Parts: sequence; C-alpha cells; structure tokens
Amino acid sequence: MTKKVKSLDDLLQGIKQLLLENRCSFSDEEKVLLNDCLAYLQQSKKISNKTGFTNLGLIAKATEILLRLLLVSEHLKDLY
Repeated sequence: MTKKVKSLDDLLQGIKQLLLENRCSFSDEEKVLLNDCLAYLQQSKKISNKTGFTNLGLIAKATEILLRLLLVSEHLKDLY
C-alpha cells in the first residue's frame, strides 16, 4: 500500500482511518501515540487556519511520534 500524503488533511484522515479500522491490532500504547500525534496535527491545523502559518514545532512533535511508532512497531511494516 503506497500512498503519497499531499496535505496535512490527508495525513490526519489516514491516521484516523488506521485507528478506526484497527486492522493492525494496535497495542494500547500505540493507540495513545497515534492519538497524541493526531492532537498535535489538529492543533497545528487550527493555528495554521488562524494565522496562515504552519507551526513547525507541532509538526515536528507529530513526526517524532510517528517515527518512534514506526521504529518500535514491527507489524506496521505490512502497511506499506
């Protein structure tokens, strides 16, 4: 499964879809990490909508969470 993320909205939707489908049998810790990532991305989107600027600090935090999740989650390699 190879998809290119074209916008923050696509990334948000993709993470939400993963959580809804739960086809990877995420652990509770993985679900918390994904929800934390969603929270940072949604907060960044709100700020961007208000100011017109992207908050790179929040995007960096979300990216850090996703990287941590991918590094420790062997079963996620089947998604791509």
